Amino acid sequence: MPQKPASTLRDIDGLPRQLLALRSYLRAGDLDARWSWTEAEIAAYEQSPAHEEALAALAWAQARFAERNPGFSLYVNTRVRSLDTQVERWNTNASVGVAAEAMAQAAPGACASSPAKFADWARGWRPDPPANLAAPGLSAHGQGRAFDFQVMQGDVLVAGTDSRRIDADWIHGGWARRLAEVMAESPAFEGPLRSPREPWHYAYAADEPAAPAGTAAGDSGTDAPSDAADAD
Repeated sequence: MPQKPASTLRDIDGLPRQLLALRSYLRAGDLDARWSWTEAEIAAYEQSPAHEEALAALAWAQARFAERNPGFSLYVNTRVRSLDTQVERWNTNASVGVAAEAMAQAAPGACASSPAKFADWARGWRPDPPANLAAPGLSAHGQGRAFDFQVMQGDVLVAGTDSRRIDADWIHGGWARRLAEVMAESPAFEGPLRSPREPWHYAYAADEPAAPAGTAAGDSGTDAPSDAADAD
């Protein structure tokens, strides 16, 4: 592994979760282009015109949603998701734990072959059920390319980002449809995320935000194959 994912693997708790993250890194393609920004790169981005454009797009979505749904509002965390936060969530997320244990149980047989064959096996192995987080470093949130929206009524959370509440709050409550109707009016957003199913998650699809010139992060890069471990 290149230095960045290799270092991140050492911060992940336990071999199963490390193995599941390794699978994503092997599948990711251009890791440098996709890798989450450092704190310095995030700080530079927050002073850039691209950040102002993203905030304006989000403000439009919030205003339009409030106009169409009187008494309700959209909350969105505009902060780029740091690598440290991604690692912390990966280490504690239950769906990651389930997928990681399944992969760890399947891995010993593949380990008996050559390293190259094991890498091919890891790339092709698919979790069922899938994890609902991208491996640390690969989240679209780590380059300001995705945002999670939550529906509020005053100070009360009506529809949040708990996957256990998707059907009750987002589908039966109608908020998935209402949010999608607003987002369909803006060319700046694409979504919602289908795999894993996250009706609150929208990609920011305007001119892609890029780390300022001279920083280590790339300003482009395509998503990995649509897969729960790669698509957050």
